Amino acid sequence: MVSPWNFSNNKMTWHSLIQSNQRLVCVVGDRSYDLCLALLKVVETIGRSSAEVFRQQEPSSWTVGDLSHSNVYFQFSAGGYETSGKSYTLVDFPTSANAMKMLATGAFGSSNQIAGTPIVSAVILAINVENGLTTNLIQVAELATAVGVRPILAFIDQPKSLDDAELIEMCQIEVSEGIDIDPERILTGNTELALDRQVINYSTPEFQPIINLIELLNQSLGPHPNLAQRPLFAPIYQVDDQQDEISILTCQVKQGTLFTGQAVDIIGFGDRIRTECIRVREQNTDDLLTTQVYAEPGWVRAGQCITTPKKMRSYVQFSAVIYALTVEEAKLHLPLVDQDEILVSFWSLKTAARLIFEQEDSILSPSVDDEIKIGIGEFLLEESVPLDIGSSFEVYKMEQLVAIGTVTKTID
Repeated sequence: MVSPWNFSNNKMTWHSLIQSNQRLVCVVGDRSYDLCLALLKVVETIGRSSAEVFRQQEPSSWTVGDLSHSNVYFQFSAGGYETSGKSYTLVDFPTSANAMKMLATGAFGSSNQIAGTPIVSAVILAINVENGLTTNLIQVAELATAVGVRPILAFIDQPKSLDDAELIEMCQIEVSEGIDIDPERILTGNTELALDRQVINYSTPEFQPIINLIELLNQSLGPHPNLAQRPLFAPIYQVDDQQDEISILTCQVKQGTLFTGQAVDIIGFGDRIRTECIRVREQNTDDLLTTQVYAEPGWVRAGQCITTPKKMRSYVQFSAVIYALTVEEAKLHLPLVDQDEILVSFWSLKTAARLIFEQEDSILSPSVDDEIKIGIGEFLLEESVPLDIGSSFEVYKMEQLVAIGTVTKTID
């Protein structure tokens, strides 16, 4: 059974999307908007219920940085449906640049982006058969793969005025050879015919490619990650050492659960302290918790993290994709260069680091227009940080926020 659902207001923010328990499916390409409309129309039909209009959302602003002076902007449209107990949000980006910005930043440094759990569950490339697989779509696919987004699906859209089997076959070959994709995840259909069809039912032939896409997406995605069931990860924001070998910690549980009597590890800065939670109490603001643990004075520092024993590691070296904030977003023009001495900020921890590009003369400069500047670099940290593939972070140079990144590889 497939049924549509939609947002209750016209101004859905990206923050509210990632806070919801939906699978976010990024749809990008020349035919992305029409493909989303066709998907929801088919859902409305076979679900036998009404669906609201797929909405163009207001440009979203994501505030980042310690001083909250920098804002990352992007545009999207969103609508959703539910099938087989799985809820999906289709997110259409008007340009591939918007999609790449979202993928490279791990949803703009979201504090929900913990480790190994990409914000986006899947990417659908909506390809116009007449244009074929463009360079921009190849870049989106490569970036999605780098940050751990799987699966990638391709829908080749054939205009109803075009009947060229050879061109369609050439486009299918181009897609299968141009990106890392399973051949069975390349579909062909006609969104114009699906949208124009008036008398419709489940067996309508114009709908079958769309139905195939819905079923393929459903089969390709496993159970939705339940953050409460994942290993505990709670950054520590404040430490108050007490007498009798007890420390009071203010933390925020990003994933997993924290309860009284629980055995935990406290990691970060090269340490791993095994201890026990004596008491856990909720605070009234910002989802913060106060917990008491057995620890000698000075053992625990703000910036470390409470974790499930032996489930997470700290690293001093990793590779990442980096999005350079535009001049408008950062409010300044400050490029990143090879061997730059910078600061990186994870959770509540900020540490000095050195940035190494693959090419020694590489420069990642902020753009002054809508062009997206993304680089790939290696980071050497002064302090070890608990992180994993998919972790988001901020990059500071001369105390100014200049970039946001997502970890693609940890290095021992």
